[in-house]
Amino acid sequence: MTYSDEAAHPTSVDLMSGDDYRESLRQYKPRVFVDGCEVGSVVDEPALRPGVNALAFTYDYALRPELEPIALATQSSRNRVVSRMLHVNESSGDLLNKLEAVRVLCQETGCAQRYLAHDALNGIAQVVARIDDARGTTEHRARFESYLAHTQDGDLSLGIAMTDAKGDRS
Repeated sequence: MTYSDEAAHPTSVDLMSGDDYRESLRQYKPRVFVDGCEVGSVVDEPALRPGVNALAFTYDYALRPELEPIALATQSSRNRVVSRMLHVNESSGDLLNKLEAVRVLCQETGCAQRYLAHDALNGIAQVVARIDDARGTTEHRARFESYLAHTQDGDLSLGIAMTDAKGDRS
């Protein structure tokens, strides 16, 4: 069996830079309020600048050649090199590389925020696989794979909320 060059060598998605990310926010123009007042530009709002800059850093970080082994990953289902932050793990090495990526990012930013997308995507991948396996279908996997491709191809940031429930919450 022979493989084409395309199959043997993964293709890369077009990764954004930090400036590309900022510009994408300007073009998207999300409707955001800070202290009850609508913000004209998320990127240019001083109260939001630290968070925007932390996310922008994750984009610049992925473009640094010396960090490529931990910042990028090959999504074998698509034969694409993608941001580690949008990768669905395929091995224990992927998990270790993600942990190292987060460690390096957090040394620079305090909290890189974007890595939560990785955790969410991996959780969703597990859930849709279990649903489809239980039902003998492929619908949920297919829908997730489509969403994952859209997210990876656009090198998007995802809004993820996480809580750590401790103690009595009644």
